[in-house]
Amino acid sequence: MESLTLKLEPRTITGKKVKQLRRAGLIPASICGKGIATEIFQLDAKTFTQVYQKAGRTTLIDLELPAGRRSAFVRQVQIHPVTRQVIHVDFRIVDLRTEITADVPVVAVGENKLIERGDGVLQLPHPTLHVRALPTDLPHAIEIDVSQITDFDTVLHVRDLNLGDKVTILTPPDEVVATITPSRTAVEAEELATEAEEAPAEAAEEGSEQSERE
Repeated sequence: MESLTLKLEPRTITGKKVKQLRRAGLIPASICGKGIATEIFQLDAKTFTQVYQKAGRTTLIDLELPAGRRSAFVRQVQIHPVTRQVIHVDFRIVDLRTEITADVPVVAVGENKLIERGDGVLQLPHPTLHVRALPTDLPHAIEIDVSQITDFDTVLHVRDLNLGDKVTILTPPDEVVATITPSRTAVEAEELATEAEEAPAEAAEEGSEQSERE
């Protein structure tokens, strides 16, 4: 992935007055980290949105600070409940030489005939998996290859994933990460087929009973 950079400028406005920043197209922000004193900043709202869409919370961002460049992850994003606009961002400064733990999003990749035919519905019980790695080795997302699921009895577990020797998955190995369950349409079709098969047999039994009575 391309290098992502954000420029943070010192912020002197705090409290309720930060509304002035937002009206000016700026977002209040702060940085924190192990051994790092919390500092407050501001940054361009449009630029942040563009970068955040690519980075999420699991891709490193180079922060241009008055004291120099630092590597960081987006730690928290506060969203306005009505306007859905970003109203504050927290960045987590990291040491590139020290491993960190993080929750990495799970995404499905690959093609699956059960899903394509509408026979099955993909189930991903864990939207994220807890992992440990150096900041530069942290995956942006964990890909689950659904082409490996060939029937409704196939279950993929954490232990089936291979993220290489630089990433350690901390989520228990027996946890289920992907299954495919029969779709509602497929279940209804099977029930109709069963009813159709049983109908002639029931009709024959009724006819036999009628003959015996005669």
